[in-house]
Amino acid sequence: MSSHLLIIFIIALSVMVVVSFTYVIWRVRRDEQKLINIIHSSPIPTFVISTDHKVLYWNKALQVLSNIRPRDIVGTDQQWRIFYKEPRPCLADLILDGKVGQIPNFYSGQWAKSNLLEEAYEVTEFFPDLGEKGKWFRITSAAMRDSRGNVFGAVETLEDITEQKIAEEELLHRSKVESLGMFADGVAKDFDNLLTAILRNVFLAKISAADEDKIVEGGLAVAERAGLQAKELAHRLITFAQGGYPVRKPEDLRPLLQEAAKNVFADSQVKYKVTIADDLWPAEIDAVQIRQVIENMLINAREAVTNGGMVELIAENILTGTNIRTLGQGDYIRIIIKDNGVGIPRENLSRIFDPYFTTKEKRGRGGIGLGLAICDSIIKNHNGLISVESTANAGTTFFIYLAAAQKKAVA
Repeated sequence: MSSHLLIIFIIALSVMVVVSFTYVIWRVRRDEQKLINIIHSSPIPTFVISTDHKVLYWNKALQVLSNIRPRDIVGTDQQWRIFYKEPRPCLADLILDGKVGQIPNFYSGQWAKSNLLEEAYEVTEFFPDLGEKGKWFRITSAAMRDSRGNVFGAVETLEDITEQKIAEEELLHRSKVESLGMFADGVAKDFDNLLTAILRNVFLAKISAADEDKIVEGGLAVAERAGLQAKELAHRLITFAQGGYPVRKPEDLRPLLQEAAKNVFADSQVKYKVTIADDLWPAEIDAVQIRQVIENMLINAREAVTNGGMVELIAENILTGTNIRTLGQGDYIRIIIKDNGVGIPRENLSRIFDPYFTTKEKRGRGGIGLGLAICDSIIKNHNGLISVESTANAGTTFFIYLAAAQKKAVA
């Protein structure tokens, strides 16, 4: 009897061990599946690599971002393909190898140790090959440890902060321009007053000079021309600083745009095309200032193309939402000035509206770098926006947004 009980006890114990072991395996697999589901369901692009730098998990958000399917990369050490054309360590690789001190050698952007996790690091980096114009990412990576404290891999997440960086750059640009504008306004007004006094006395000296004193008269004429040029520069600075106090009223943009294009290309070999929507809304503008903006930007486009090139001027109605930065939702007229000329290098795009920044050769009274700064100032004072898209040697497109008038244009 006792032997039978012993056998039953051993069998029962064996069954319990098998059931317990099976339950443990089931729980481990269930927990692992939960982890996989969490990673794949996350809207943040994420991948996990093992200690041998092989990809363990590659979530759906990362698949959308990189156009790389999990089945094509899981099990490989090609996680670098997200960012680069050739093999090189990612942030997770450096953390696994204990080479965090080498982060500055591989990332030119800002990097720091995370304030939230002990073994996590953050990098902010620009990747020019991602998207049409490149993307900014905040990369966070941390080592992963098991219950015993042993490292079994590393996780890396990507946060697209392109819009945030562009907004920060625009805010910095606006602040810089406004500060410089306040300074330029005061200096230009004082300068203008002094030049007025100087020119008045030059004029009096000219009419008082004896007919035979040609040397004095010639010198006064040169001084007068220089003074007039200086007054023009002072007025440009005042326009840049204040937008020239726009006197706004509802205007029909069609004749303004057509006449501006006709004047700019009257004696030019460059071809141009004007396309204006038949139902183009009126805009509440200072017509003189907006014409100055359009002619200035058409001249820039004309100078950017060679003979045989093309400049397009397009005007259309558009309803903007939150997709256009710094503009509120509403009805706008969008003016597009497009050329197929030399384009603008990527490194200069963020500076083209800065005062006194120019890529043109400075000759005579042109090329001093105030043209686009003045245009930006005028459009800003009309509660509008200028933006630009360009590729070196492929052309440039400027977009001007002006709010549509609430009432019909004055005939």
